Amino acid sequence: MLDTLESHIADRDARAILHLMFARNPLALRDGFYKEEDLWDFKEDLPPVARGSGEESWAGIAADVLALHNTRGGVLLFGIRNSTFEFVGATQRVDTKIFNDKIRRYVGDRFWVSFSREFIQQNQRYLGVAIVPPKAHAPLRAMADSPSGKLKVGDLCVRVGDETRILRGTDAIEFARQHRVGPGGTSYEIDEPCFRILRPDYRHFISRGSLCDAVSKGLASDRTFVTSLAGIGGVGKTALACWATLDAYQRKQFDFIVSVTAKDRALTSAGIVPFAPTLSSLTDLLREICEVTGFSEFEDLPHDEQLRAIRQSLLCEFKGLLLVDNLETVDDPRIIQFLEQLPLPTRAIVTSRKARVRVAVQPVDVGPFEEGEAVEFLNSIARSVGKHFLADMSAAEKTKIVKSCDLIPLVIEWFVGRAKTPERAIQAAETLVSQSKHGEELVEFSFRRVYEELAPRQQAVLKVLSLIGRPLPVEAIAAGADLAIHEVADELEEIKSYSLVERQYDPSYRDIVHSLLPVTNTFVYREIAKHAGYEGSVRKRLNDWYQANEIVDPAQRQLVQKVRRGERNPELTLLEVARNFLSNGELDKAEEYFKLGLERNARSWQLHRELAEFYRHQRCEVAGSLRHYELAAENAPARGPDRVRIFREYGVVLRDSGLSSAFRDAAEKFKVALAEAPMDAVCRHALGDCYVKMGAFQPALEVLKPLETNPSPKTRAKTYPLLERCYRELHDLLGLATLRARMAEDGAAAAQATAAGSLH
Repeated sequence: MLDTLESHIADRDARAILHLMFARNPLALRDGFYKEEDLWDFKEDLPPVARGSGEESWAGIAADVLALHNTRGGVLLFGIRNSTFEFVGATQRVDTKIFNDKIRRYVGDRFWVSFSREFIQQNQRYLGVAIVPPKAHAPLRAMADSPSGKLKVGDLCVRVGDETRILRGTDAIEFARQHRVGPGGTSYEIDEPCFRILRPDYRHFISRGSLCDAVSKGLASDRTFVTSLAGIGGVGKTALACWATLDAYQRKQFDFIVSVTAKDRALTSAGIVPFAPTLSSLTDLLREICEVTGFSEFEDLPHDEQLRAIRQSLLCEFKGLLLVDNLETVDDPRIIQFLEQLPLPTRAIVTSRKARVRVAVQPVDVGPFEEGEAVEFLNSIARSVGKHFLADMSAAEKTKIVKSCDLIPLVIEWFVGRAKTPERAIQAAETLVSQSKHGEELVEFSFRRVYEELAPRQQAVLKVLSLIGRPLPVEAIAAGADLAIHEVADELEEIKSYSLVERQYDPSYRDIVHSLLPVTNTFVYREIAKHAGYEGSVRKRLNDWYQANEIVDPAQRQLVQKVRRGERNPELTLLEVARNFLSNGELDKAEEYFKLGLERNARSWQLHRELAEFYRHQRCEVAGSLRHYELAAENAPARGPDRVRIFREYGVVLRDSGLSSAFRDAAEKFKVALAEAPMDAVCRHALGDCYVKMGAFQPALEVLKPLETNPSPKTRAKTYPLLERCYRELHDLLGLATLRARMAEDGAAAAQATAAGSLH
């Protein structure tokens, strides 16, 4: 029962709470609830809400709220008489906003209490339901003195049974020690001996499935020193890192935890504001390690001695965790070196807008939310700031909003902060989608530093994607940016480490295409606008590329145009273009289009087979022919003549390759082809020839013997010498005699045919 109530409290489900605790007609508590517990408390009425009245009573309610929050969360029920537990009804007209406004000076704004008026009677008396969410990790302290001094700044309020206790001084310290909860602070969620963990900026953490799993596995793996979270500003890297660190703390996974941040600015409702970092150099990190762990004797040592002592006496001996936030803003390269050389069992978790640690690292690319996660985040943020109209929208409307925000946590939070009414929220979402209007501060905060780190070629790639505004294949990006295809492919791999570009498979192109999130697009397009004429030159290059103006032959140009526009099967059309170039003797062009086709579909057996034949006959390059025949064989049809042809010709190339295992490898390919086409005389002869050269005369005889009666005199003539050797090596005199008789008959028939031909 209590577990069910706790679940309803976590879900802020007032209706379910009331159904569990009350019988409706007449309104009365159900059996088991005629008492107060650590999950609920009864009040006969609320204090007056007029300014200047009831302040001491509101401070008492704030203490109850803090106590419930710091324990397991809970519910305050107003309108129930304490002595008899009967419903008498509350009289003060209070709503959620008024309730939170009255307690805010004591509890702050780290969480939001849901308040509702239920079972309203004809005389307007009602049951007030205040749902208090549970704490995330560390308890909250009182933030102001009550008028009488009963509640003071820094007091720790906790729920013990049916009682709210207010602890201060040594009592609070002892309680925190026994329950292993840090007293909290402005910068840290946990701040106690050996453990100092940054206070996360989320009110309610949204679990992110695979990302959470990846981070947890990274911290647990003996092959990983550093778990690196990379992504643009605002996607939740710090939140994910704090969650993982606090989770490890609760599970007692590490002997000590040290966390520092190099964050030097934050995005607030007032814009981008400066922030005081706790990390700017390796010296800062080492000092923090000494301070948190209590190894004060290392603090005054010279740098090299201090570093050696920390490594050997602390990091090697104890299992520690270092959380380094916003690493990209640190200019000291020694920190990277320090993290890459961390000795086990100590580990680190690092956040940065670009992956910077490269050794023994578990990389985790942090991107936007999944759709369900984004909707859950929208609900959480909306309720926490009292904008319940957003949380109460339909599922379709909320999905529309989060998609307009590109599923980015910071954008969703920014949107909620500006939403005024349901109607205006929907209008704003539609504007974001149609015009990509994201706040100036938002895009600057998310992208400015990342963009300035990019090389000119990487910026050019982003500009092309921004201008076109739809997914493009590598070749189109290369044309627009005036770069080689391999250069663009390399730059896209580099940009991938910033989580700026999205990739997906396009069935019309049969290839991976690349695009930008709209909020990224907004920033990049503003950069393009700073350079007059840039947009025009990009669009002209792309137009020329789509028109295939570099192709002279009209028929060829038309085929290439269809491929580039995604109108035809790309790899087979490119194969057709390559064949045309080959028939005209343009070998370099043919090779280029064979390879372009393989870029579209690297598993196309048709392209691999024809490119293998191209290298075999046109280039006379055995290595190239073998490489593509191997790939053609891997992707060959399961049945049919094409499979026979691939394995048969692959075997021929192998047989003549000069490799030490040439005959054995070739025989394996011939066997595959022969199993599919037992009557293929060429394949049978080739397999028998390999067996003879390997000295496997009995298998050779079994394979070649059916060719004795082959209708083709030419085939029989090529086979007789091989069979003759097999009979001789196997000492089969009868077989040899029979073969020689057949050879004599063939010889006589051939002589007769020659004589007849001469008479005519």
